[in-house]
Amino acid sequence: MLRSAKVVLVLAGRYAGKKAVILKTDDEGGKERSYGHCVVAGVAKAPLPITKAMCKPTPKMKKLVQRRSRIKTFVKITNYTHVMPTRYSVEASMVKTLKGHLTPDTFTDPQAKTKFLAAARKVFQEKYKEREGQRWLFEKLRF
Repeated sequence: MLRSAKVVLVLAGRYAGKKAVILKTDDEGGKERSYGHCVVAGVAKAPLPITKAMCKPTPKMKKLVQRRSRIKTFVKITNYTHVMPTRYSVEASMVKTLKGHLTPDTFTDPQAKTKFLAAARKVFQEKYKEREGQRWLFEKLRF
């Protein structure tokens, strides 16, 4: 059986209403944060819809499809009260690769954060191009 990770909705802050995957959890909190929190990586801007007419094999259309398939990502430490679990999940392999790029100085060093976001964007775009399983994660949330 495939192990999977939970997809959550961020409820508060800049990325409210965005979908994210839980990478790391801390139930007790620590010195800096006395509350339960988790590290989430998610889709800040979902890819735009692609129609059948856009899939023509011309170079102009390939460039258009490539541009519309871009995904903007985010990573943040979030309080448990600011996330809502969903019934959806993602493959454990995807989460494992994202965790591999997460370093202890991701949130303190801007260059490390930029590097992680680039790696996360690459992972999310690969999963989006597969077009299997995690479709809901890459659709714009309608509410």
